[in-house]
Amino acid sequence: MSKVQNILEINVQEPYLSFIRDGVKTVEGRLNKGKFKEIQVGDVLIIGSIEKKYKVVGKNIYNTFLEMVIEEGFEKVIPDKQNPTEAAQVYYKFFTKQQEEEFGVVAILITEV
Repeated sequence: MSKVQNILEINVQEPYLSFIRDGVKTVEGRLNKGKFKEIQVGDVLIIGSIEKKYKVVGKNIYNTFLEMVIEEGFEKVIPDKQNPTEAAQVYYKFFTKQQEEEFGVVAILITEV
């Protein structure tokens, strides 16, 4: 019996939306809660206004955004930063350290379908 593939819509802000569209950003990082906790390999993401679909090809759980960007390679997560520390700081514009501590983070590896 095969698993039913889920199709999920998510929003990503610029410039990260363009980085995904251009194939530079292949890892989307989020808090590990809600629909992002439920995402499974094989699911399909419809991201913002991009007229493309992306398949989830991997999912890794981390304690912190810094750990995630180091392990996944910050260039694939936040391509416009110069090092993992700068890349991790981007997430604190959207999430608090308290949320990070409570939920942990998830790296969602994507590829264009």
